[in-house]
Amino acid sequence: MTPRTTPLSRRGLLAGGAAATALVVTPQATAAPRAEPRDKSRPGKGTVVHLLGTAGGPPPYGERMGIASAVTVGTDTYLVDCGRGAVTQYLRAGLSMPSLKGIFLTHLHADHIVDYFDFPLLCAGVMPPQPGLGGTVRVWGPGPSDTVTAGPVTPEQPAPGIVETTRRANAAFAASTNAFVAEGFGIDPVSMFDVTELAARPGTVVTVLDTPALKVTATRVPHGNMSPAYAYRFDTADGSVVFSGDTSRSDDLITLARDCDLLVHEAVDAAWFEETGLPATVVEHMREVHTDIAEVGGIAAAAGARQVVLSHLAPADPTQFPDREWAAAARASARAAGYRGRLTVGHDLMRIPLT
Repeated sequence: MTPRTTPLSRRGLLAGGAAATALVVTPQATAAPRAEPRDKSRPGKGTVVHLLGTAGGPPPYGERMGIASAVTVGTDTYLVDCGRGAVTQYLRAGLSMPSLKGIFLTHLHADHIVDYFDFPLLCAGVMPPQPGLGGTVRVWGPGPSDTVTAGPVTPEQPAPGIVETTRRANAAFAASTNAFVAEGFGIDPVSMFDVTELAARPGTVVTVLDTPALKVTATRVPHGNMSPAYAYRFDTADGSVVFSGDTSRSDDLITLARDCDLLVHEAVDAAWFEETGLPATVVEHMREVHTDIAEVGGIAAAAGARQVVLSHLAPADPTQFPDREWAAAARASARAAGYRGRLTVGHDLMRIPLT
């Protein structure tokens, strides 16, 4: 498939393995009152947003892969979520494994992390000249849940954070890893990762990563009992992009996204779920913990986002909810809110340069 390209320019916007420390929990980042504007002194290196997969929810579909996005800044790549097919889509987008420098996980629902451990696992048992990860990959994600306290699986720790989740994933594939190591060419996958659990308080914006070329900030967003959940903002000299993650309408997200060049926002059509006759609990979930497409235009207007691209679409199956219906709903949402920027429907392998 040829990646679709959506150019993003300021003028056009308003118009239409080395061994490393394995699992490390670092202290909470310093809180800031709100997201800062991009620092124009940071060197522009060519920032591109890649939508690897745009499906919302756990069910698998052939036309849309699981939710995953990437941001390339020069020769470095950063992932946001790792849904079903993320590794394959990463390579289909022309991204190299050695370029991967960081992974940002919005929350720990399975549809956002099912391919997460594939990245080190599939690079830990290969022999040259196949490319592996380019040294240590930093990972940021939620700590243990502050809402789920019981459940039928691992009741002693029913809602672990990303550090324990990574450890358990590694243990699940111990037979494979140990067999490769015994043959003399495998390594422990977690030796490639440096994992940090975020600990932001609600209503704050925290700095997650700050380099000469890139600044990443985050805020908590509401996603039912999957808490904590995060949205992330990437600022470079080329532009700014915000990923909503899964969230109901959030004033904290609007603050994080203020005046951004691109807002990648989730969208559901809650009425479709109700009309389809799904169980009331499913319909309530879609209405209460996600953002209905009718609300997205208002969010974009309130944030002053210059462009919005819809992702994590639910329903995700084009045979049930065609792209033309998403596009019509997006236009109606923008029109109702008086939003004058661009609001478009995301597609797998869409490539969006920030220029």
